[in-house]
Amino acid sequence: MARLDGDKLDWDMIVAKYGDGAEVDSLPGGAKISVSGVDDEYIHVTHRLWKASLTRSNLERAIDMVNAGTMTRVANEFIDQYRTTIADERPTVTATVLKDLGYLD
Repeated sequence: MARLDGDKLDWDMIVAKYGDGAEVDSLPGGAKISVSGVDDEYIHVTHRLWKASLTRSNLERAIDMVNAGTMTRVANEFIDQYRTTIADERPTVTATVLKDLGYLD
């Protein structure tokens, strides 16, 4: 589901899609992850070796920057930009989830 330029992060859609958990296809070379749930501030993800949470405010900032053209929509290129510009908060997992949601290519 490709999103149009200018789309804000739709948290209600994220809650509807991931609220009961979901398997997420990994990026090439990435590890399989699962979204275990969503609350008002985080998307919770798990891997067979770890658990993490993606911060809503960081995701919103990233999507605003993607829409402004200051960050790329290409998921594999987004990873380093996210790490250095937004947060070193599971950038590969962030790119994977945002691609699954249709915000990245």
